[in-house]
Amino acid sequence: MALAKRTLIFVIIGVVVLAVGVAGGVYLTRFLHGNESTAAQDIVLDPGPMIELGQFSSTLADQQMHIVRLKITVEISDIKVYERLNTPGWIVMMKDEIIKTLKDQRYDVIRFTEGMEKLKQDMKTRLNAILPRDNGVASIKKVLFDEYMTQ
Repeated sequence: MALAKRTLIFVIIGVVVLAVGVAGGVYLTRFLHGNESTAAQDIVLDPGPMIELGQFSSTLADQQMHIVRLKITVEISDIKVYERLNTPGWIVMMKDEIIKTLKDQRYDVIRFTEGMEKLKQDMKTRLNAILPRDNGVASIKKVLFDEYMTQ
């Protein structure tokens, strides 16, 4: 009888501790998650200066005839870099690098969203490789597609 009573007390204590732990975890998760989402909403930054590079059409590196047509704008790291790059010489160099990047693409890769994002990253990497840095900071923050079509 004493053994059964003691076992019942341990079971009850275990259930209470478990319930308190679960309730505390739920409360903590809601509390912490609520603060993160509020903080993230407060840190939305305005876009930086932009340079429109124009519309591009290119055949793709496939055996079958596939074409990509897109319009590109790049976001620049800051206004000083924008003023330096927004000249005919730098714009022609950026356009040339975009064309070379497009020629290496395959239709099956870039027709989906994941491939589009990889293409943007490839363009950003290649552009930053040819453009000057400002205090070690890359010139291009983002490559944006104003229009995008593959056939």
